[in-house]
Amino acid sequence: MKEEVAFDSLPAKVQSALTAKAAGAKITKVESLTKQDKLVAYEAVILKGTKKKEIQVGPDGEKLAHEE
Repeated sequence: MKEEVAFDSLPAKVQSALTAKAAGAKITKVESLTKQDKLVAYEAVILKGTKKKEIQVGPDGEKLAHEE
């Protein structure tokens, strides 16, 4: 299940990880990804120029072994 969340409400480690992965691109939307009532990842939509892309990090800001 995806639920939109405010970037400012994310834990500091998650904010740092998403900002680093965005590499200067603008983060336009962040969603929490939940499976079986457990938070599994955060997903952000980034905008670099005119290109949109999705990036993901784990619940503690760690790199995911595989994207959800």
